[in-house]
Amino acid sequence: MAHAGPRLTPKVARWRYVVPNAITCIGLLIGVTACFRAMEGQHIDAAWLIILCVLLDKLDGTAARVLGATSRIGVQLDSFSDFVTFGLAPATLTYMTIWQGSFEGSTVAAFSMWDGETSRWVLRMLVGAYILCAVIRLAKFNVLTTADAGGVFYGYPTTSSGAMMALLLLLLHRYDQPEIIAWLPIIAAALGALMVSNLPLPKVGSSKSKAMRIFQGICLVGAYVCGIARIYPEFLMALLLSFSVIGFVWGFLHREELAPTRLDPYPD
Repeated sequence: MAHAGPRLTPKVARWRYVVPNAITCIGLLIGVTACFRAMEGQHIDAAWLIILCVLLDKLDGTAARVLGATSRIGVQLDSFSDFVTFGLAPATLTYMTIWQGSFEGSTVAAFSMWDGETSRWVLRMLVGAYILCAVIRLAKFNVLTTADAGGVFYGYPTTSSGAMMALLLLLLHRYDQPEIIAWLPIIAAALGALMVSNLPLPKVGSSKSKAMRIFQGICLVGAYVCGIARIYPEFLMALLLSFSVIGFVWGFLHREELAPTRLDPYPD
């Protein structure tokens, strides 16, 4: 009687990994495009491209779970993409807005606080600090994910930081506040400090309450509509601030029980 050979995984199953990884790669290229648009002086376009990257970052993770296509390569690829889209792109947008001394083609006198060689070096250090913190945050996230951090972020996610920078610029431009835009490099450095902190922030998951699930669904659909149509950045900022403030307050109240396990950076 012939014995059955080893069960082979159908080749088509491997293509499931292409879908989430392709979404991740598209997001990375959009992040690079955001950098280009910022260097070309198209700051509003660059900011909305970063918001689009936020939506794609949510989509690729959802696709991976639905298709059962989560992989170690996908995790690493996602980190590289996040570095470009939420680390490098917001930093480039911030720096170019100040360095060009204009916003969407209009000269902004409020940016004069960054004139002079010393101020320029301070500007570079602040933007560089944001990028460095984003790298550290992503590396720490990968380690904590491997160690099973559960349903909690430790430090502010790079996705949220990038979205915050882009939305701030959009709103400050809409409401004509160039004096506050001039402070974006300092805000970026503050967000960098939050990214590398150990402050616990609960992840947004599916609620057991049907009403809450409906509310979450409405917010998610609204976010995608606004992000793709490039409308109502106020709504997107309200969602982000609600998640951030409520999450950090909850995390602070439960900080002792949620304290992260100290990990050895040099394991055997």
